[in-house]
Amino acid sequence: MSLTMQEALSALQGFFGFAEFRKGQREVIETILAGQDSVVVMPTGGGKSLCYQLPALMREGATVVVSPLIALMKDQVDALQARGLPATFVNSSIDFEEQKARINGVRQGSYKLIYVAPERFRSQHFVETLRGANVSLFAVDEAHCVSTWGHDFRPDYLRLKAVIEEIGRPQVVALTATATPFVREDIIEQLGLKNPRAFVSGFDRPNLSIRVAHTQKEREKIAHIKTLAAQSGSGIIYASMRKSVEQITARLREARLNVVGYHAGMEESERTRAQDEFMSGRAQMIVATNAFGMGIDKPDIRFVTHYQMPGSIEAYYQEIGRAGRDGLPSTCLLLFNYADKRTQDYFIEGSYPPPETIAKIYEALAGTNLQRIELSTREIAARAGIRNDMAVQSALIVLEKAGHIERGAAGENRAKLRLLVSSPQARAHVEAGRSTRDKQTLFALLGGYELNQRADIEVDVADFAETLGIDLAAARRALTSLTAAGILSYQPARRTRGVLMLDDPPARQLRIRPQDLARRAALEQRKLREMINFCYTEDCYRAFILDYFGDRQHAKQCGTCGNCRRENKAAAATFVEPRSQTISAPLDPPSTLDRFVREHSPFALDLETELDERSRLRRTREEAEQELAREIASVGEQVNINEARELDTDETLRVRKILACAARMDGRFGKGILASTLRGSASAKIKQSRLDQLSTYGLLSDMSQDEIMIYIDALVSADCLHTSSGAYPTISLAALGKDVMREQKTVRLALPRVPSDTRTINPTARANYGKPSAGAPPQISTVDETFAFYQAGMTIEEIVEQRGLTAQTIEGHLADAILAGRPFDISQYVSDQDRALIDATIDRFGHERLKPLRDALPRHITYRMIRFVVAERQRVESQR
Repeated sequence: MSLTMQEALSALQGFFGFAEFRKGQREVIETILAGQDSVVVMPTGGGKSLCYQLPALMREGATVVVSPLIALMKDQVDALQARGLPATFVNSSIDFEEQKARINGVRQGSYKLIYVAPERFRSQHFVETLRGANVSLFAVDEAHCVSTWGHDFRPDYLRLKAVIEEIGRPQVVALTATATPFVREDIIEQLGLKNPRAFVSGFDRPNLSIRVAHTQKEREKIAHIKTLAAQSGSGIIYASMRKSVEQITARLREARLNVVGYHAGMEESERTRAQDEFMSGRAQMIVATNAFGMGIDKPDIRFVTHYQMPGSIEAYYQEIGRAGRDGLPSTCLLLFNYADKRTQDYFIEGSYPPPETIAKIYEALAGTNLQRIELSTREIAARAGIRNDMAVQSALIVLEKAGHIERGAAGENRAKLRLLVSSPQARAHVEAGRSTRDKQTLFALLGGYELNQRADIEVDVADFAETLGIDLAAARRALTSLTAAGILSYQPARRTRGVLMLDDPPARQLRIRPQDLARRAALEQRKLREMINFCYTEDCYRAFILDYFGDRQHAKQCGTCGNCRRENKAAAATFVEPRSQTISAPLDPPSTLDRFVREHSPFALDLETELDERSRLRRTREEAEQELAREIASVGEQVNINEARELDTDETLRVRKILACAARMDGRFGKGILASTLRGSASAKIKQSRLDQLSTYGLLSDMSQDEIMIYIDALVSADCLHTSSGAYPTISLAALGKDVMREQKTVRLALPRVPSDTRTINPTARANYGKPSAGAPPQISTVDETFAFYQAGMTIEEIVEQRGLTAQTIEGHLADAILAGRPFDISQYVSDQDRALIDATIDRFGHERLKPLRDALPRHITYRMIRFVVAERQRVESQR
């Protein structure tokens, strides 16, 4: 008999003491009671849990709730039990005997709600228990984890579809606080949902005041946090990287603020202690990566600050949703610096590795000739010749999804054991005086695991403990005891995830689809672009977010966000995307547009895919077409518009480098050789002419040959460079060029203005890109990005790792910063004594070439030290 909503309202009052449903709950509960699969998207704190808890208590049978975090399970079960409701959880936080008791309770029907982590389904015994427990509803909380890629992917979510079938295919509901249309489709596919209804609601949180502060320096960010801490109660500060968490925590403690740090790289006991300090109120603030917060129910969080921009509006809104759950006014502050985009680019690049990287990692695994492999991510990376550990983790996910490997299965607790004495001697020894537990352990190993003296055997200690009917800690103690007695060699399991090879095709026959990876990466880049748009919008922040999630029932101005209150208008930069221009022209024929999109879209998707994705994120297909038409029209307007204009700081620096290199060549070479030298070419011509020894060699290594040639041609047109006549014209420095090089004069050049991130636009489009629309975001140069990381306290080696560039290139960027007069402490890299030696050597040989200087100096003085001193000398000379 179907249950009515009138009965649901009575149950709501009886079980939970609520008189009415919150917005969005009624429709979801009605659908679940009707027996239909569902996907529910509600923000953090929006009331998702009640959507499955109430039906679970009203209907026959048990409900299994899959939850990714122990803290989330415990909080929810504690709350249900406090109301006298039959709920339990089964996870590693309780001892073995308690686990057995609860599983027996599940078998006997003692519970209506059973919370488990996805890893629990590795146990076939547990799956069989559920098969006989009359499970009528299977709820997957935080269901976006099914579709998550990258370093925090949980491989056990891939097993859920099979588990659902094994236990009799109950009704399924998937719940999440963050899911784009693409992720929702992936959830439906990965869980095998049947004709599900999708619900998206509850995103408006009127008590949250959303603000964006545009910052340039770390001290500005710290000042904002100190202001919030003085005015408000408890708060969360989100940072993108573990190292940032540690640095920010240290800075805030120096400012005498009561703060703890939290990230996944900490020991579990440290994380638990930090969480307890914050949850209890003993610590006012917690600085954390996104590893913190899922399932945390602290109603009085007064502010959430993002120290760096997150990668998507979904992630941002989920995290700020942890503020103000008690309904009281709370502040959400994003400290924005465009340079932080590079961190998100790094995450995207690491999450979606190219097919070549995946093939290398597969070959490294196959090359071990082992079926079960116990290697850390770093060890796999070393074998494959890959530098990005995150790319290795992502490649393993791809290989697992394709069915070539299985990660983190039985291998996580696999220890290596070997008998050190003969089997009769071992038996005699334990019979003579060892404990009953030691006897039981040894006899089980000899009888069921073929323990011997010849070779190590691998034993899953967790399974072994379950076989013996003891807990995992007791099994480990027994093995340690037998080792101390000289009977066993026991190598405990490594903390790394094991890899099980499921098949071994040649790398070229791997069942992976590069186009899927490219499409996912493109979607992540689009989400990042929307996040940047949000940071630059002058419209209502709340309206922007609600529009993004498809919630159209809202006012155009909330009256409480930073833009509506005009708190940060003076400081915030304006960003108007090309699509904001008004046009009425219809779309061109698809063939023309498709070619144009392929050539000029930052996402390189075909037209239909582009329109399809935009129609999901916007209102209708027609609006998506108009939006794309506006963007294409604006790009078309930008091509080939290269009027003479003033140069920005980065362009001026590039011009001075080109002029300096031309001066050192002294009219002996042509434009092509000049460009090749600046690019750092290793051609025979460059080496034979000893141009690789010039101090200007490789100064523009981040530019292509064509891009440098555009600058050279513009400088020729502006009479800064002079070309000789004849069949083989050479290029030399003109009088105006000498003055520009010395910063005695400025020049306007007919240069295209390349957007700050054009890596995915093809070379022709990039070279011809025209002027940006008015109000575009500040064009951050590659030098600016490097210098931002330097200002954040990173070493050169860390910047190399972060940006994926060579040390020489990063050193060149910092030398540019010195030359431009930016604050740079050379004493960090060059002692006063070494600097005196370098200065004296420059006085003797000049600084046109670095190699003669290096050859004349002591061996401990590096090119890095010389380069920084030369840059400082050039800066001083240019000001005379």
